[in-house]
Amino acid sequence: MLFGNSEEKRFVLGYDLGEKVSQISYLASDADMPETLSVLAGSELYNIPTILCKRRDVNQWFYGKEAVRHIEEGDGIAVDNLIAAAKNGKPVMVGESEYDPIALLTLFVKRSLSLLSMELSMDNVDAIMFTTKSLDHRMVQVLNAVTTALELKTRNVFYQSHEESFYNYMLYQPDELTRHAVLACDYDLETLLVYEMSLNYRTKPVVATIDVNSFDDLKIGPEGFPKEAALFHKTCDRLDDEFLTIMQKVCGDKVISTVFLLGDGFHEKWTKRSLEFLCRTRRVFQGNNLFSKGASIAARERIRPSANTGKFVFLGEDKLKSNLGMKLLKCGTEVYYALLDAGVNWYEAQTSLDIIMDPSGILNIEVTPLTGKMPRVVQFYLDGLEKRPQGTTRLRINMDMSSVSDVNIKVTDLGFGELFPATGKVWEQTIEL
Repeated sequence: MLFGNSEEKRFVLGYDLGEKVSQISYLASDADMPETLSVLAGSELYNIPTILCKRRDVNQWFYGKEAVRHIEEGDGIAVDNLIAAAKNGKPVMVGESEYDPIALLTLFVKRSLSLLSMELSMDNVDAIMFTTKSLDHRMVQVLNAVTTALELKTRNVFYQSHEESFYNYMLYQPDELTRHAVLACDYDLETLLVYEMSLNYRTKPVVATIDVNSFDDLKIGPEGFPKEAALFHKTCDRLDDEFLTIMQKVCGDKVISTVFLLGDGFHEKWTKRSLEFLCRTRRVFQGNNLFSKGASIAARERIRPSANTGKFVFLGEDKLKSNLGMKLLKCGTEVYYALLDAGVNWYEAQTSLDIIMDPSGILNIEVTPLTGKMPRVVQFYLDGLEKRPQGTTRLRINMDMSSVSDVNIKVTDLGFGELFPATGKVWEQTIEL
């Protein structure tokens, strides 16, 4: 039972782990939409600065806004860039001491999760989805190390990129918002990332894809918006001009239903002419907690799929974009056996099965792309396979992926009981998709 009984409210979490700020959203078993944790009760302050601070000369640590306060007061040592340091893997110097960067990131995540005690108990959490801007092989390793060290009470711990969290968020929105393309513009005063989601309703299931483009035209200095009024207005006008130019270029002659303006960069309400342009034929929303909300929706979908799960498939950068399978004999009839399904994250794609091999010594793996490419058959030759009577060669096939385009196949000879002992022979091959 995933969401407990009807008397006890259960939760799933979406944790947006960012280099500058992080957020936590939660979705209750009796709710349709997630809530985002505010760092100050009664307000809408969702951002938790992704930073630690160590008190000088004592082993006392602070995180988030408390860390920022102590750093500003000068009585602590700042420890920032926690994700970059964890990916780098080298010890971090804090004062005179060295610290493991994974341990530092784990401390931040653990302390920030403790904020939830105002809203819910971690005992009642059934799943957690971590979402990050990018999710390469090293980031997956870092998240594995952090979540293992956290010793979370739930085994349902998942990861996904911001693109997929955007997709999951849109799954729970009214149909009219996703009738055509959808834009999410994420601006942090340095980089503007534009996520463009398209849905192909001509396919079954509906295939969703997201293109991401990065723009540096809106970058302003580390001090942020100028305090002096004339300079402030000049900066706002410049940003408005640059953003309007980018949006006109991105929108072009496309039909776009909805635009989301995300991130702290939009807080100063400088989008005047650009907003006029965007609002002409589109719905426009502003906020900064879409990714954490989308992650919590994804967490629920993983453990209690809704009707939408079967209707849509997301083919993002981290997704396997082909179905892999093979024809096998079952009760004398040839049937298709699915090995790996398109739409799964490459780092979660794995399967294992035992088969009785025919005398040919050739495995035929069928690769069927969902991207419009032609299906093909990849042949795997089991050179040196033991010659045995028909029906007495048992093999184990293991498959996983080392990147979004590389499928690793490992075949092991299991023998056939005492009659034909296993040779332990192993064949390995990588399929490039």
